[in-house]
Amino acid sequence: MKTGTLLKRWAVAFLAIVLSICLFAIPTFAEGTTEGTTDAETADESATGETEESTTGVAADEDETAEEDGEDTGSDVTTQGSTTDTGDKTRLIVWLIVGGVLVVAAVVLGIVFREKVQKFLRVYKSEVKKIVWLPWDQTKKNTLVVIVVLIICAAAICLLDFGLSKGILAFINLF
Repeated sequence: MKTGTLLKRWAVAFLAIVLSICLFAIPTFAEGTTEGTTDAETADESATGETEESTTGVAADEDETAEEDGEDTGSDVTTQGSTTDTGDKTRLIVWLIVGGVLVVAAVVLGIVFREKVQKFLRVYKSEVKKIVWLPWDQTKKNTLVVIVVLIICAAAICLLDFGLSKGILAFINLF
């Protein structure tokens, strides 16, 4: 078996492994927790049937009263900040994973289609050499013409819009 064919197979296998890992990782990082509770805490509460209010009794009632009076209990300040930070970190991790997958895919495709990429770059380089740029004076004149034509067209559209809107209002006022 040729070395190039073996390298291609390993590259494709590596890409498949990376893609499958990313597909499993993205939903894991995308799941958010609400108000600082984890899935384990939620599962424990639902299994036992207890909530914070029933386990803490009076303390939960005092927190609710203090919140109604406008006092800050300090209990949910840290949880709200941490969920926002967690969401930002999750988005960053997801974007890093997606970017990494794209880079790996580009490298693998560059290796697999090396001859085609080299041919494309040679053709591209030869075509770029054929470009003839206008002299700077001609470029300035053409730019000026484009700007003047844009101003004239904008003025014409503005006048038409103004005239037609006044005409429609005059027509409506007739009835």
